Amino acid sequence: MKKEDISRFIRRKDVLGAFLVLFLVFGFYSVKLMSASPYVVNTQTLGTFREEGQLKHAAYLKPNELYGYMVFRDEYPISLVDRFLLTYTYRSGPPLSSGTYEVTGKVIYYVNKGSDEVIMWEETLFDEKGKLQEGGFTVEYTLDMNKLNELSANVAEELGMKRLNRRVIITTSVKGTGKVGGKTINENFDQEVELVRDGGAGLYYFTDTTKSAKRTLTKTTREEVSATVLGVESDLDTAKVVTTLLALLMLIPLVGYVYTARPPKDELAKIKPYIVKGAPGPVQKRVVLKTPNDLETTFELVDKPILHYIDGEDEVFAIIDDGISYEYRKPLPKEGDGAN
Repeated sequence: MKKEDISRFIRRKDVLGAFLVLFLVFGFYSVKLMSASPYVVNTQTLGTFREEGQLKHAAYLKPNELYGYMVFRDEYPISLVDRFLLTYTYRSGPPLSSGTYEVTGKVIYYVNKGSDEVIMWEETLFDEKGKLQEGGFTVEYTLDMNKLNELSANVAEELGMKRLNRRVIITTSVKGTGKVGGKTINENFDQEVELVRDGGAGLYYFTDTTKSAKRTLTKTTREEVSATVLGVESDLDTAKVVTTLLALLMLIPLVGYVYTARPPKDELAKIKPYIVKGAPGPVQKRVVLKTPNDLETTFELVDKPILHYIDGEDEVFAIIDDGISYEYRKPLPKEGDGAN
């Protein structure tokens, strides 16, 4: 098929309409796919890990007619407490497969300096260490308040400070490993409980006796997104490139048609009123003018009418002056093309 035949075929209205429809279709897919994410993120819950530490306490009392020998309370009268029975329990679920623990009791002596506390002395009351059993452990300790009071009196005497304050702190540290939903976890658990002596109220009480933690473990996967365009499935990135290229290809004939369909510029517009139809008689000499500008310049110089006639395959514009024909020739427009 010749180039001219292809050009005429593309410029047919039904063919141009098909190109326009295809451009709109591929353009729509291109814009739609450009805003889509190439991946879908899926989050799967593997399981939940829970752990809890709790300090249970009871007080052995001095002889009294109100509470008896032992009492379980949130607050205890300072004057009646002989000693505390402390039971600390840690458990995890699913149970940690291995790990260690350490439970330490300390008494801290301090004085107040303005709004600050100045620690003067620390004494370790007990320090229990061991390995986790079935993801947990239990530790018991008896805190003798009479001995603690004697220790406090000795420290105050050694320091020479009558207004020496004390704080009893019980700290727990657990480190362990385990599995939840097939995923290995490493856990660190810390807790601090304080025995407060409220002299104004005349009471002992414990703070933060229970601490629990919960953690949900998840697994994140990234799945590549596919796209279907006119029944053809491919990955999203490929579909973006292909639809964009096809939209641009469909646009080329449309742009070409708009460009070529414009009426051609009339190169002889300025001298058109002076052109008359007719062929010259015999002339002595012919001078070929190469461009319409040459014809226009010659017309301005000789100031004679321009003859327009057909000579074979050429369209001729001639100015006759003293037997000389000044001619500008151009090929006749082909079928389907416009003429000036």
